[in-house]
Amino acid sequence: MRRTTALISLAAAAALLAGCADGAGDDPTSEEPTSEAPTTEPATEEPTEEPSTEEPTAETPSDEAVDGPAFPDSTAEQTSDQTAAALLLVDVRVAAHPGYDRLVLEFEGEGEPGWRVGYVEEASTQGQGDPIQVEGDALLAVTALHTMPDDMTGYYDGPREIDPDTEVVEEVFVDGTFEGETVVVLGIDDGEQPFRVFTLTDPTRLVVDVQDPED
Repeated sequence: MRRTTALISLAAAAALLAGCADGAGDDPTSEEPTSEAPTTEPATEEPTEEPSTEEPTAETPSDEAVDGPAFPDSTAEQTSDQTAAALLLVDVRVAAHPGYDRLVLEFEGEGEPGWRVGYVEEASTQGQGDPIQVEGDALLAVTALHTMPDDMTGYYDGPREIDPDTEVVEEVFVDGTFEGETVVVLGIDDGEQPFRVFTLTDPTRLVVDVQDPED
């Protein structure tokens, strides 16, 4: 009887110890891993320099604002014989101004032109002799002297017949350069009107103003 009781006690003790051992693994205290998304700094772009939109300003001849000498009382021919020059006609401009209409012949090259400007009964082209016909009651022939370019590269390539928006100059015919003389013929409204002639530099220009009798 005592032996049986001892065996039961030993078996109970063994079972108790086994239960404690199993219970120790049922309550783990491990932490679950945390997953944090990596943080990235927002990209910062370096400021870019805006390209300049300013366009370069081109210098233009100042003949629009220049006033010349006083107009003469007569319509007689005017001449000036400057020293020889090597000039190339590159532009012809005609514009209205208060009290007069202005013709500008612009040249490239060295020196200043002489001139011979006066009214004529009729005009013809240089070299060929064809009649020049322009609108108007009088013909004013403008001749720039000593315009002898080294070559004709870059020569005036504008229209030969110009119908300007002016008051007293009705029409302009650009005859061109021949044997050192550059000729332009103006048709003048209401007969012969006083005119003045002078030169400007930077660039070289021959200027002819025809007085407007109604202004």
